Amino acid sequence: MMKRFVPVFLLLLTVLLGSAMRNLSVERIMFSMKSQSLHRGQVAEVEADLFFQAWDGRLVTKYTRPVQEVMITNNKGELAIYNQQDNTLYRSQSLEYSSENNLIYFFLAGMTQDLGLRQMGFELMEIRFEDGLMITEWFPPPSLYHLFSRIELVHEDYLPIYAGYYDAGQKLVKKVYYTNYEEFPEIVLPMNITEFNYTGGGDSIVNRVEFSDVRINQRANSPWFNFEIPEDAEIID
Repeated sequence: MMKRFVPVFLLLLTVLLGSAMRNLSVERIMFSMKSQSLHRGQVAEVEADLFFQAWDGRLVTKYTRPVQEVMITNNKGELAIYNQQDNTLYRSQSLEYSSENNLIYFFLAGMTQDLGLRQMGFELMEIRFEDGLMITEWFPPPSLYHLFSRIELVHEDYLPIYAGYYDAGQKLVKKVYYTNYEEFPEIVLPMNITEFNYTGGGDSIVNRVEFSDVRINQRANSPWFNFEIPEDAEIID
Protein backbone atom coordinates (compact mmCIF):
# COMPACT_ATOMS: atom_id res chain seq x y z
CA MET A 1 0.00 0.00 0.00
CA MET A 2 2.73 2.46 0.94
CA LYS A 3 4.83 2.13 -2.21
CA ARG A 4 1.76 2.35 -4.46
CA PHE A 5 0.73 5.57 -2.71
CA VAL A 6 3.87 7.52 -3.72
CA PRO A 7 2.99 8.07 -7.40
CA VAL A 8 -0.53 9.18 -6.45
CA PHE A 9 0.80 12.08 -4.40
CA LEU A 10 3.25 13.11 -7.12
CA LEU A 11 0.53 12.97 -9.76
CA LEU A 12 -1.76 15.22 -7.75
CA LEU A 13 0.72 17.87 -6.78
CA THR A 14 3.38 17.95 -9.42
CA VAL A 15 1.28 17.38 -12.59
CA LEU A 16 -0.12 19.77 -8.13
CA LEU A 17 8.40 23.94 -2.33
CA GLY A 18 17.61 26.39 -3.33
CA SER A 19 18.12 29.75 -4.46
CA ALA A 20 14.43 30.53 -4.83
CA MET A 21 13.85 29.73 -1.15
CA ARG A 22 15.67 32.89 -0.14
CA ASN A 23 13.03 34.95 -1.93
CA LEU A 24 9.99 33.39 -0.29
CA SER A 25 7.82 35.70 1.78
CA VAL A 26 6.20 32.53 3.10
CA GLU A 27 8.16 30.95 5.92
CA ARG A 28 5.61 28.22 6.55
CA ILE A 29 2.23 27.21 5.17
CA MET A 30 -0.39 24.62 6.06
CA PHE A 31 -3.54 23.66 4.20
CA SER A 32 -5.96 20.82 3.51
CA MET A 33 -6.30 18.94 0.24
CA LYS A 34 -9.08 16.87 -1.25
CA SER A 35 -8.67 15.11 -4.58
CA GLN A 36 -10.59 12.82 -6.89
CA SER A 37 -9.26 10.64 -9.70
CA LEU A 38 -11.81 9.48 -12.28
CA HIS A 39 -10.98 6.61 -14.62
CA ARG A 40 -13.35 4.30 -16.47
CA GLY A 41 -16.19 5.08 -14.10
CA GLN A 42 -14.11 4.42 -11.00
CA VAL A 43 -13.50 7.17 -8.45
CA ALA A 44 -10.50 7.26 -6.09
CA GLU A 45 -10.53 9.91 -3.37
CA VAL A 46 -7.65 11.21 -1.28
CA GLU A 47 -7.71 13.64 1.64
CA ALA A 48 -4.66 15.07 3.39
CA ASP A 49 -3.30 17.95 5.43
CA LEU A 50 0.01 19.46 4.31
CA PHE A 51 2.63 21.32 6.35
CA PHE A 52 5.54 23.05 4.59
CA GLN A 53 8.36 25.13 6.05
CA ALA A 54 10.66 27.10 3.78
CA TRP A 55 13.93 27.15 5.67
CA ASP A 56 14.67 23.47 5.06
CA GLY A 57 12.07 22.64 2.41
CA ARG A 58 10.46 20.04 4.67
CA LEU A 59 6.98 19.00 3.56
CA VAL A 60 4.87 16.82 5.86
CA THR A 61 1.74 15.32 4.30
CA LYS A 62 -0.69 13.69 6.74
CA TYR A 63 -3.07 11.46 4.79
CA THR A 64 -6.45 10.81 6.37
CA ARG A 65 -8.19 9.05 3.46
CA PRO A 66 -8.17 6.36 2.13
CA VAL A 67 -5.33 5.36 4.48
CA GLN A 68 -3.74 7.00 7.50
CA GLU A 69 -0.12 7.58 6.55
CA VAL A 70 2.44 10.36 6.92
CA MET A 71 4.77 11.27 4.09
CA ILE A 72 7.83 13.48 4.61
CA THR A 73 9.90 14.96 1.78
CA ASN A 74 12.54 17.69 1.59
CA ASN A 75 14.41 19.69 -1.04
CA LYS A 76 17.06 16.94 -1.30
CA GLY A 77 14.55 14.43 -2.62
CA GLU A 78 14.54 12.32 0.53
CA LEU A 79 11.25 10.50 0.99
CA ALA A 80 9.80 8.73 4.04
CA ILE A 81 6.33 7.21 4.31
CA TYR A 82 5.20 6.15 7.75
CA ASN A 83 2.17 3.94 8.36
CA GLN A 84 0.85 4.85 11.78
CA GLN A 85 -1.37 1.80 12.11
CA ASP A 86 1.32 -0.88 11.79
CA ASN A 87 4.35 1.32 12.66
CA THR A 88 6.18 0.62 9.38
CA LEU A 89 8.44 2.90 7.37
CA TYR A 90 9.32 3.08 3.67
CA ARG A 91 12.31 5.20 2.55
CA SER A 92 13.58 6.28 -0.85
CA GLN A 93 15.45 9.15 -2.50
CA SER A 94 15.07 10.73 -5.94
CA LEU A 95 15.00 14.25 -7.35
CA GLU A 96 11.40 13.66 -8.43
CA TYR A 97 10.44 13.51 -4.74
CA SER A 98 12.01 16.90 -3.97
CA SER A 99 9.66 19.40 -2.34
CA GLU A 100 11.04 21.95 -4.82
CA ASN A 101 9.31 20.03 -7.62
CA ASN A 102 5.98 20.63 -5.92
CA LEU A 103 3.39 22.77 -7.70
CA ILE A 104 2.67 24.72 -4.53
CA TYR A 105 6.37 25.53 -4.24
CA PHE A 106 6.34 27.12 -7.68
CA PHE A 107 3.65 29.55 -6.51
CA LEU A 108 5.38 30.22 -3.20
CA ALA A 109 8.67 30.94 -4.99
CA GLY A 110 7.06 33.29 -7.49
CA MET A 111 7.56 30.92 -10.44
CA THR A 112 4.10 31.61 -11.85
CA GLN A 113 5.56 32.81 -15.16
CA ASP A 114 6.88 29.38 -16.11
CA LEU A 115 5.70 26.99 -13.35
CA GLY A 116 9.26 25.84 -12.86
CA LEU A 117 9.90 24.98 -16.53
CA ARG A 118 13.08 27.08 -16.71
CA GLN A 119 14.37 25.30 -13.62
CA MET A 120 13.83 21.99 -15.43
CA GLY A 121 15.78 23.18 -18.48
CA PHE A 122 12.94 24.22 -20.79
CA GLU A 123 13.52 27.16 -23.15
CA LEU A 124 10.97 29.79 -24.18
CA MET A 125 10.11 29.35 -27.87
CA GLU A 126 7.29 31.80 -28.51
CA ILE A 127 5.10 34.44 -26.87
CA ARG A 128 1.80 35.59 -28.34
CA PHE A 129 -1.30 37.42 -27.12
CA GLU A 130 -4.89 36.45 -27.88
CA ASP A 131 -8.05 37.96 -26.38
CA GLY A 132 -6.22 39.36 -23.36
CA LEU A 133 -4.37 36.08 -22.71
CA MET A 134 -0.62 35.55 -22.87
CA ILE A 135 0.34 32.23 -24.48
CA THR A 136 3.89 30.89 -24.24
CA GLU A 137 5.46 27.83 -25.86
CA TRP A 138 8.32 25.99 -24.12
CA PHE A 139 10.87 23.64 -25.71
CA PRO A 140 12.21 20.75 -23.57
CA PRO A 141 15.86 19.99 -22.78
CA PRO A 142 17.46 17.03 -24.64
CA SER A 143 16.96 14.77 -21.61
CA LEU A 144 13.19 15.13 -22.02
CA TYR A 145 12.90 14.82 -25.81
CA HIS A 146 11.45 11.33 -25.38
CA LEU A 147 8.62 12.72 -23.24
CA PHE A 148 7.74 16.15 -24.60
CA SER A 149 7.90 18.09 -27.85
CA ARG A 150 6.61 21.27 -26.21
CA ILE A 151 4.56 22.64 -23.34
CA GLU A 152 2.06 25.46 -23.73
CA LEU A 153 1.17 27.84 -20.88
CA VAL A 154 -1.68 30.34 -20.83
CA HIS A 155 -1.73 33.31 -18.44
CA GLU A 156 -4.50 35.74 -17.57
CA ASP A 157 -3.71 38.79 -15.44
CA TYR A 158 -0.18 37.37 -14.94
CA LEU A 159 -1.52 34.14 -13.41
CA PRO A 160 -1.38 30.70 -15.07
CA ILE A 161 -4.80 29.33 -15.97
CA TYR A 162 -3.86 26.48 -18.33
CA ALA A 163 -0.97 24.17 -19.23
CA GLY A 164 -0.92 21.81 -22.22
CA TYR A 165 1.66 19.02 -22.53
CA TYR A 166 2.54 17.56 -25.96
CA ASP A 167 4.38 14.26 -26.27
CA ALA A 168 7.32 13.50 -28.58
CA GLY A 169 4.85 12.84 -31.40
CA GLN A 170 3.24 16.31 -31.06
CA LYS A 171 0.10 14.80 -29.50
CA LEU A 172 -1.65 16.59 -26.64
CA VAL A 173 -1.43 14.16 -23.72
CA LYS A 174 -2.23 16.33 -20.69
CA LYS A 175 -4.24 19.46 -19.95
CA VAL A 176 -4.19 21.24 -16.59
CA TYR A 177 -6.53 24.06 -15.51
CA TYR A 178 -5.81 26.37 -12.55
CA THR A 179 -8.94 28.08 -11.21
CA ASN A 180 -10.57 29.76 -8.22
CA TYR A 181 -7.55 31.88 -7.27
CA GLU A 182 -7.52 33.24 -3.74
CA GLU A 183 -5.38 36.17 -2.67
CA PHE A 184 -3.56 36.08 0.66
CA PRO A 185 -1.36 38.83 2.16
CA GLU A 186 1.76 36.91 1.09
CA ILE A 187 0.79 35.04 -2.10
CA VAL A 188 -1.95 34.17 -4.58
CA LEU A 189 -2.90 30.50 -4.95
CA PRO A 190 -5.24 28.49 -7.20
CA MET A 191 -7.62 26.67 -4.90
CA ASN A 192 -8.72 24.23 -7.62
CA ILE A 193 -6.63 22.28 -10.13
CA THR A 194 -8.17 20.00 -12.76
CA GLU A 195 -5.98 17.70 -14.84
CA PHE A 196 -6.89 15.60 -17.87
CA ASN A 197 -4.45 12.81 -18.81
CA TYR A 198 -5.07 11.17 -22.19
CA THR A 199 -3.89 7.56 -22.19
CA GLY A 200 -4.79 6.62 -25.77
CA GLY A 201 -7.75 4.97 -27.44
CA GLY A 202 -10.02 7.80 -26.35
CA ASP A 203 -9.41 6.96 -22.69
CA SER A 204 -8.48 9.54 -20.06
CA ILE A 205 -7.83 9.99 -16.37
CA VAL A 206 -9.28 13.09 -14.71
CA ASN A 207 -7.77 14.41 -11.48
CA ARG A 208 -9.44 17.17 -9.48
CA VAL A 209 -7.69 18.78 -6.52
CA GLU A 210 -9.21 21.27 -4.09
CA PHE A 211 -7.23 23.19 -1.46
CA SER A 212 -8.79 24.75 1.63
CA ASP A 213 -8.06 26.18 5.10
CA VAL A 214 -4.82 27.85 4.00
CA ARG A 215 -2.79 29.29 6.88
CA ILE A 216 0.50 31.14 6.38
CA ASN A 217 3.39 32.21 8.63
CA GLN A 218 2.17 33.26 12.10
CA ARG A 219 -1.26 31.78 11.40
CA ALA A 220 0.26 28.39 10.62
CA ASN A 221 0.66 26.62 13.94
CA SER A 222 0.70 22.86 14.29
CA PRO A 223 2.92 20.21 15.91
CA TRP A 224 2.87 18.41 12.53
CA PHE A 225 5.51 20.80 11.19
CA ASN A 226 7.99 19.03 13.47
CA PHE A 227 6.61 15.51 13.26
CA GLU A 228 9.29 12.85 13.68
CA ILE A 229 8.92 9.18 12.75
CA PRO A 230 9.28 6.87 15.79
CA GLU A 231 12.71 5.28 16.06
CA ASP A 232 11.21 1.82 16.53
CA ALA A 233 9.33 1.91 13.21
CA GLU A 234 9.96 -1.21 11.11
CA ILE A 235 11.65 -0.41 7.79
CA ILE A 236 10.10 -2.22 4.80
CA ASP A 237 11.10 -2.54 1.15
